[in-house]
Amino acid sequence: MGVIEFKLNEVMGRHRIKQRQLAEAARIRPAAVNALYHGTRERVDMGQLAAVLDALNALTGKAYTVADLLEYTPADGDAEETAAVLADHPDILERVRRLEAGESKLIPWHDLKAELNL
Repeated sequence: MGVIEFKLNEVMGRHRIKQRQLAEAARIRPAAVNALYHGTRERVDMGQLAAVLDALNALTGKAYTVADLLEYTPADGDAEETAAVLADHPDILERVRRLEAGESKLIPWHDLKAELNL
């Protein structure tokens, strides 16, 4: 199984943001920020993650996304499969970046079928 690592400590360090400062800006408990900072959470509350991103964006003036806070490392067995997918779809990472940045959008299949009269 792959591993997901929190990168909040790196982002906060880059901008010299203290845990208490982020907790106040995000309006969440300092203990929650501490757990995210140290990567000790097994489960992440999506509301808290959104609040942290909103606070980071407000405190830094930059547009951070979930991808800036989390990093996925595939297990050894998954590396070959990941490499194969990336080889078959070399633009996939750029497409995901554009989607996260709001530069493109996903169209539901049923809408596309209706539009193309399929």
